[in-house]
Amino acid sequence: MKTTSKKLFRALIAFALIGTLTVGAVFIIQGASLDRFRHNGVIDCADDGDDHDHDFHGETTEIALSPTAARNIGLDDSAVATVEVTDFYKSFSVPAVIVERPGFSTITVPSPVSGVITKIYHEAGVAVEPGEPLFDILLNQQESVRAQTEFLMLLQKRNINAGELERAGLDPLFIPRQRRELEYEKIQIDSEISIQENLLLLQGLTEADITETLKNNGTIIRTVTVYVPPFQSEENVASMAHAGEEEHAFSKEELFVSVGQNIAVGEALCLLTDYCKLAIKGKVFAVNERVLVEALNSHRRVTATFEGNGNRDIVEGLRVRSIDNRIDTASGTLFCYVDLRNRFTDYEVNGESHPRRYIKWHFKPGQRCELHVEVEPLPNCIVLPIDAVAKDVHEMYVFEWVGNEDDRKIWRKTPVHVIHRTKDVVVIANDGSIFPSAQVAARGAGFILAALDAANQKALAAGGSLGCGDPSHDH
Repeated sequence: MKTTSKKLFRALIAFALIGTLTVGAVFIIQGASLDRFRHNGVIDCADDGDDHDHDFHGETTEIALSPTAARNIGLDDSAVATVEVTDFYKSFSVPAVIVERPGFSTITVPSPVSGVITKIYHEAGVAVEPGEPLFDILLNQQESVRAQTEFLMLLQKRNINAGELERAGLDPLFIPRQRRELEYEKIQIDSEISIQENLLLLQGLTEADITETLKNNGTIIRTVTVYVPPFQSEENVASMAHAGEEEHAFSKEELFVSVGQNIAVGEALCLLTDYCKLAIKGKVFAVNERVLVEALNSHRRVTATFEGNGNRDIVEGLRVRSIDNRIDTASGTLFCYVDLRNRFTDYEVNGESHPRRYIKWHFKPGQRCELHVEVEPLPNCIVLPIDAVAKDVHEMYVFEWVGNEDDRKIWRKTPVHVIHRTKDVVVIANDGSIFPSAQVAARGAGFILAALDAANQKALAAGGSLGCGDPSHDH
């Protein structure tokens, strides 16, 4: 029996110590005595003749926090919110992941000719611009060499014909029939040159190569350079409402060939990526399809929330672009898609011969997020951060900044009616409990409520009533 009593006594002592430490942590105090607790300025109670308000039970409804205590709970000047009346939409959440847009996010660069890779200009991962060289290919197909030879012969034939026509124009004894034959021959030669030039273009040569090397220099092209293609135009894509505002950037994502490798026409050389615009793929239960269709037809707003490493990134103003027509039979879900505009930062690394430029996109395929789709409006209400409201059993409170006492802000407890809440915000009814333009604590409301309750309890224990001690006491 004595052992049981000792255990009970020790448990009571431990419970009392835990309670004391908890209260001390909340109010940021250094000692355990009531006088020291009050001198720290975390709370401030006054006698019945002062300006502090009391509710109908006689409890104090105001508290003054010292600057140190306010900083300890993150309640600085930036954490004071001004009450505004606005419209809010209820939403439902959808798990989602960022995906590429097939046909636009990646580009496979094929070989225009068959030959041997003689030079690779950029390694994988490097950022490239349209028009920059990617590969040099040594031609080894006989058809291309034969076509170029025939093209050069036709150019030479045209030059001879032009000289004959010039001589016919200067010689008065030149027979008109011969001149007509030369003019007809010129038409035939020009037609054959045009056909042969198109054949060379089909074989992978560029107009610049044909003009500069074959026409101007009269030499056969042995090496073909493959360049970065231009950015893809998306003018006909329905989801591209602001295509001109996007920041395009190519990155050489994968390299499929090596120097010395023999390749065929159309073989993939490398993969380029342009993540200027991605898509968010949301997974929705089929029973919620009606809500998605309403959001699509009504152009309701969608918000994407990204979380990681303790940080939260919120993207607002999105829209549902499309909804799948197929339901997965195993899970009973379907997918919806939302366009996501991306941004990047670039940086350079000094290489052995020249600096290399790299791209870092803000959003990446495979990154997980959460979509919030608006479904029901809540007009004429007050929206505050989630930490601006404190709960005490069945009551909800905000703390309004009503003035200063020396260097301490005075906060008044005000009961409010919460009509909706999410992980980030609370929606309060605009019923006159708190008025627009009032300034309230945007965070730390739970700590302030705990401090106020503890102050009332200590005042009750010390004086038997909920007034406070000597009004001449310096707080």
